Amino acid sequence: MSTAASVEPMQTPPRPTPRESTEAMVRNIGLELAEIELAIGYCRGDVVAEPKLTGTWMAHLLISSRELLQNLLIDTAKKPQRINAPG
Repeated sequence: MSTAASVEPMQTPPRPTPRESTEAMVRNIGLELAEIELAIGYCRGDVVAEPKLTGTWMAHLLISSRELLQNLLIDTAKKPQRINAPG
């Protein structure tokens, strides 16, 4: 049997997972940052833990900001217009 004759069955494409709404995303980011801030409060003055948690807070904020911006861009993007063929 030649390679051209062997045809693999078509697989169903994976379904996209539903996106988190922008409001839910903002709420979750706020809760996560508040949790880190609370942990920072418990270790005030610890020369190792406080800077590590502060760095974690800043990294989480930057990553979350990027994800939130991407979500907002998707929400506000114009939908493509269908071009009708002449005739």
